[in-house]
Amino acid sequence: MLNSETVSNLISKYNQPFTPKMLAGMLDSDIMEVEHLLGDLARADKVRCISPSNSLYVRANRYTQGMAPDPRCKWKYDIKTAMQLLDMIESKSYRSVRELTKDFGRSRQFVFVYLEALASISVIGMNPHGYYIKTRLGIEQLGRHIQPGILGVLKKYSGMRFYYKPLEEKGNHGAITLSKIAVTL
Repeated sequence: MLNSETVSNLISKYNQPFTPKMLAGMLDSDIMEVEHLLGDLARADKVRCISPSNSLYVRANRYTQGMAPDPRCKWKYDIKTAMQLLDMIESKSYRSVRELTKDFGRSRQFVFVYLEALASISVIGMNPHGYYIKTRLGIEQLGRHIQPGILGVLKKYSGMRFYYKPLEEKGNHGAITLSKIAVTL
């Protein structure tokens, strides 16, 4: 028995137009069953029928709207994702990319690149308590101009304090020595 989730998972990975016959061949199931499931997915706005005469379908969200390319590399920025990141920064005081990454559920590089893009257009800033939102105006300019290293500059002039935390280490002869390592809050 074929279910809607199986078809939806296959379609989410497939960027080309497809027919019910093609999907039935990929899933090794009946064409009528696949056509019925495609009708359900079309009503749920997960697929679109682009040619009813040829029964051609495409995934509904193949092209994400509101993305701006980064001139330095292949990064593309989604305004909705940036707004989610801003909502998280607004809800809690984050002092580092690692803390933000834990709650956001994306990679550190992803969060860092978005923070760098947001800081480049003066949407976010940094103070001794962590990241904060300056304004949400101008978010549509996201990714148009990136200042490399801006997060380091913001952190340097934010007034964020470093503290020394003593760590115990065992020396070569088993003696315990104390060393101080700079750790950011």
